[in-house]
Parts: sequence; C-alpha cells; structure tokens
Amino acid sequence: MQAVESETLILYHTDLRGEWPRAAARALAARLPYPKRLTAGSGSAASRASLAGIALALRALARITARTVDAGEIVFTQGLKPTLACAPAPAAAPPDFSISHAGHWVGCAAIPHGRVGFDIETGADARIARWVAHEALLKATGAGIRALREVRAVPFVDGRARWRHELWHARALDLFPGASACVMTSVAVREPEVHALSLEELFAP
Repeated sequence: MQAVESETLILYHTDLRGEWPRAAARALAARLPYPKRLTAGSGSAASRASLAGIALALRALARITARTVDAGEIVFTQGLKPTLACAPAPAAAPPDFSISHAGHWVGCAAIPHGRVGFDIETGADARIARWVAHEALLKATGAGIRALREVRAVPFVDGRARWRHELWHARALDLFPGASACVMTSVAVREPEVHALSLEELFAP
C-alpha cells in the first residue's frame, strides 16, 4: 500500500532585481548574531542574497510554527547549514529549512518534520537538473562538499534516492525562469506551498 504524502513543504522566494530596501535590510542585519551581521550587512551582491535568504527563512519558519520567528533565533555554524535555535514545543525537533540562491533568484524551503535541502542553479539543461538534485541531497543531509564525489554517483529512480542507508524524496521545481531548482526531503511531502514575494514585501515589518 502506498504511503500517504502528508508533510507540508513551504517555499518562499524572491527576485533580487527589484529595488533593494536599504533601511529595512539594515534593520534585519542588526538583529543577526555579530559574525553574521558583519558579512550579511556589507552591501555586496552576495551579502544581499544572503540577507534575502535569511528573510525568506524567517517567513517560511513563521508559516510553519504559526508564530513570529526572530532573526536572533537562527543559528549559524561554520560549515553547517543554518538551523532554528529552539523547538516550537518541548522535546520536539525544530523545523528544518534550506536556503539557496543563484543569479537574481533566492529561495528558502522548509518543512515541520524531517530534513530538507534546496538548491537553485542558473541553467536549465539535463546536466544542471542532475546537479541541483545532488546539491539538494548534500544540503539535506548536511554532508558538506567533501561528500560531493560520493553523492554524484547516487541514482534517482522515480524521484527517490537511497544514500547512506536513508531514503530521500526529490522534487524538481519549475519556478525560476532560466534556472533549475530541486528540493530534497527525508519524508514524502505534498505539493509545495509556494509564496513569491517582492523585495519590498519580503523586508516589510
């Protein structure tokens, strides 16, 4: 009997080609832990993408937890993907999320239970599509770039992959013109709940 897909997948994304909301972005950067504040608030193209990704994560996590999530609750550890500092309920694992950006696109995928990896890359051919699936798997597992050669050998069959004794679910996302995207989850999920925000909407109080 086929398992029922019951987990919610939330995806927020934005386009960096809009007018950058300097004051609101500075206000968000000021609420980040000090080391992250220095890099995210530099004003470079990379820092803008990073800050937009954090803002998207706060939106996605708020949607899942049904509460306001503050920037100070995001934990940034060198070499690891960001995490939510505390669980929404005692003894419960916190929601998982994954941020990616390529070109002018930035997105964040989040799920309430399990693990998620999300990747966007510029280009839309078959090679790029395979690449984003493997990158999303790396992000979901937290294995890091050292496992890139190993993960590139993992085959996908009917949107699933088995790696390191775990079953993973891949879903290609046709949301970003000129780019390929994939989300990888440790649990089966419903059709993603997608929210596209302008930069003004994203950084609004």
